[in-house]
Amino acid sequence: MAAKRKGKKSRRSRRKQPFNLVNAAELYMQTAVITNNVMGTNPFTALTGMEYGQTGVSGGNSLGKGGTAIMGYGYMPQAASVTVPELLGVGDSVAFGQGSATLKANFKANLVPMLIQTIGVRAGFAIGKRLMSKQRTFINTKVIDNIGLGRTVRV
Repeated sequence: MAAKRKGKKSRRSRRKQPFNLVNAAELYMQTAVITNNVMGTNPFTALTGMEYGQTGVSGGNSLGKGGTAIMGYGYMPQAASVTVPELLGVGDSVAFGQGSATLKANFKANLVPMLIQTIGVRAGFAIGKRLMSKQRTFINTKVIDNIGLGRTVRV
């Protein structure tokens, strides 16, 4: 009598994990702490090089008095902050590596505050996740699942 052969087991495909909004917010906060302390900007400005500040002056006399500052977003390589385009030398009047001395000085000056802020953000999110677990479960099951985003987004 021949032995009974085992058939191949069908593999279950693993379900894709939904995008967690709380984890995304924590990641942004950690990135903001680092870019603010090292580069002097927020993450968006650090990546794009578009900084908010004075872009020009309207009106005034020939001595430059009495004019109104025009504020807006623009590329300002001479600003006190450092951006990735400045470090890579992107732009007309920007040399490669411009701002690296500012990065080093900011890192040395802000190391301890940056560590404290990083630990604070991590601890705050860990405590917040525990304290708000019932509310997060309610939002995930009663709100997000009912609007059809249950497999895509989680809180």
